[in-house]
Amino acid sequence: MIRWLVRIFLFLLVLTAGLSWWGWSQWTGPGPQLPLSAEFVLLEIPPGMTLTAAADTLVSRGLLKNRNVLLLGARGMGLQRGLRAGLYRLEAETPPRDLLLNLTSGQSVQIRVTVAEGLDAETTAGIMARALDFSSESFLSFADSLVRSKAGAGQLLQQQNSVARLDSILLKASQPGIRQFHWCEGYLAPDTYMFSVGISAEAAAGHLIRTQMARLDSALSQVNIVSPVYGSTHQLVTLASIVEAEARQEDERGLIAAVYSNRLQRNWRLEADPTVAYILRKRGKRMFFKDLEVDSPYNAYRNKGLPPGPIGNPGFASILAAARPDSGFAAMFFVSDGKGGHVFSRTMREHEEAVRRFRQSKSAERRRQR
Repeated sequence: MIRWLVRIFLFLLVLTAGLSWWGWSQWTGPGPQLPLSAEFVLLEIPPGMTLTAAADTLVSRGLLKNRNVLLLGARGMGLQRGLRAGLYRLEAETPPRDLLLNLTSGQSVQIRVTVAEGLDAETTAGIMARALDFSSESFLSFADSLVRSKAGAGQLLQQQNSVARLDSILLKASQPGIRQFHWCEGYLAPDTYMFSVGISAEAAAGHLIRTQMARLDSALSQVNIVSPVYGSTHQLVTLASIVEAEARQEDERGLIAAVYSNRLQRNWRLEADPTVAYILRKRGKRMFFKDLEVDSPYNAYRNKGLPPGPIGNPGFASILAAARPDSGFAAMFFVSDGKGGHVFSRTMREHEEAVRRFRQSKSAERRRQR
């Protein structure tokens, strides 16, 4: 009797060891090969997906042989509710244990989004929406609300009643066929970003705005006194957006900012072409004299001072240039030199001569192209 009990005990011991070894090998051993010699699979885990549904998806995609191995292993590790939404890059022959760790790590594949300097809010929203799969309207709505709340809290404008005034200007400026203006204009930081799949429009908008606010704080911390021609952060961003639109060379940003600061101090009109191009959606297009007559508070040819708001989203270099324009630069005018830069002049006579040379250069270029 004792001999039989010993035999049964040994059998059960061997069976348990064998099952343990088999289970461990299934749990940690390589998964199946992918069809057609594929090296990886991109698998999206949407918010709210259960581990059971994820296991079924892994089986259907050829990444897992037996879903129960994954489910039992998850229970043993206490990760049955640890699934994280996102897009995951899963390699061929990955063990079930590693599949589970991948899907509960939250380290999903990220989407690269590049927003160039100077783009307006609508263009930026379109880029974000196409890349991250939400509507540009929802992005702009969240961004506008966030920036307006900061303005109302006094973070951007000197006086709280300026919010209502700017609301009125933006509403009147949004004429049919011209442009819908946005509070978030100027506050969507240009950069290259990495976003997780499934990020919301609200979260994405908030990230761009917080980035721009941090840059504004950094720029203002590097100067002792903000130029007296503007008294609020909003006006600083507005000038920076014009500098961004005008500058073609890095070393000219401070000079361009200085010219506009000089004009503002003398109560001259800025006469900045980009403000009109912004209104008429003619960025990068040829401007005509009739365009300069457009009736809008953003038209710097018809109105003195800065426009009511930014005309695009400036990068940090332009923000810094606007915050500390070259105070020793006395130029009042500038015109393109036809080579990617500008010619700066102190007097109208010098400026008219620079314009004449520019026009001669363009005429000669056109003759050569015929």
